[in-house]
Amino acid sequence: MPNAPSAEPITIGLAEVHEAIAATRPDDACLVFRDRRFTWGEVTERTRRLANALLDRGLGCHTERGDLDGHVSGQDHIGVYLHNGNEYLEVMLGALKARVASFNINYRYVAEELRYLLDDAHARAIVVHSQFAPVLAEVLPDLAHLDVILQVPDHSGNDLLPGAVWYEDALAAASPDRPNVEWGADDLYMLYTGGTTGMPKGVMWRNGDAMVECFGGSRTATTVEEFVAEANTGLQALLAPPFMHGAGHWMSFRTWLGGGTIFVQSVPEQLDPVDIWTLVESERLNFLLIVGDAFARPLLDELEHPTGRGPYDLESLTVLLSGGAALSANLKVEFLQHLPTVMIVDGLGSSEAGGQVSHVSAGGNASTGTFELTSGNVILSPELDAVLAPTDTTTGWLAKTGRLALGYLGDADKTARTYPTIDGQRYA
Repeated sequence: MPNAPSAEPITIGLAEVHEAIAATRPDDACLVFRDRRFTWGEVTERTRRLANALLDRGLGCHTERGDLDGHVSGQDHIGVYLHNGNEYLEVMLGALKARVASFNINYRYVAEELRYLLDDAHARAIVVHSQFAPVLAEVLPDLAHLDVILQVPDHSGNDLLPGAVWYEDALAAASPDRPNVEWGADDLYMLYTGGTTGMPKGVMWRNGDAMVECFGGSRTATTVEEFVAEANTGLQALLAPPFMHGAGHWMSFRTWLGGGTIFVQSVPEQLDPVDIWTLVESERLNFLLIVGDAFARPLLDELEHPTGRGPYDLESLTVLLSGGAALSANLKVEFLQHLPTVMIVDGLGSSEAGGQVSHVSAGGNASTGTFELTSGNVILSPELDAVLAPTDTTTGWLAKTGRLALGYLGDADKTARTYPTIDGQRYA
């Protein structure tokens, strides 16, 4: 394949890169949620404390990646059963620092769905908002392997689950020192699919590869110092979608890899347009992530007929990115009428392949539904056994090569079907 992207694995891990970036700006804002403004130094300390809390409870990596098959994990797994907030991203990063693989949990699941997910993931630990504690309590008797529960209080006022520890208490009792484990690029980043084409499956990536292919890290950096040198994007980003979906936390880590600041909306339980636009205005944010028309319509309605204290001053906003669902052309036109200097970007990707293609609308020109194939992206035949020529009009499968996920946790057959090898080249 001409100009195919590198399939060479990234040899540097996300934990090491994040700490190195933090060391260059320890007092800068890293993560903002409501009235809590955490500096890079504070996020480093808090995620180290979480890592040590997990290690103290016996969690970690038990079998090195080595020659493990792509559907096999050698690490313990921790579920993230939370609304958006500082805790969500702290758990993802802190788990990585303990060599524990975090995974996302859809907080809309009923008990039977939650039971399936936690069993499929072989979860040893979970971090849960109190609001969801009653559903978790229903399934705990069936999950003997889940023995570590950290609970985050919220507006529900629900009591601490039996055997659980309050999240902040666990951090306070743990060491702030760098965990005594070796960080690396092989440790897992795991993302559960939504189950739209079957039961949810845990997609496993080497975190080093995910750092580049999913989180948008530098494709040219080969040392920690080079990653740090490129952490200069100046992003001040509000990622409005739930972090339980890839779009939300992918762009969160992209913001951090660029040395920027992540802002979390004050009302994460639902889409609150007044909350979103007020935060963009008051913090002078330059980047907003949404999910297609479902987010766009309410946000546009608030701009057209403000119910808050609008009209809003949104001149700071330069990029509006829609990921996870299509953003219709007519809604792009409306956004550009209100925000004429904004660049609107459609992003398309998948849990299995990472980011794939994008489409940009700006300056009054708006369209939707077409993408140019970039290097590494091809169309495969319907039978997934051949790469279609650019001139072929056959409807096929969008596929990507290069650095890809390892496979689906515990499912060798589906891994083989989703990642076919054609003429010696692996695709997703």
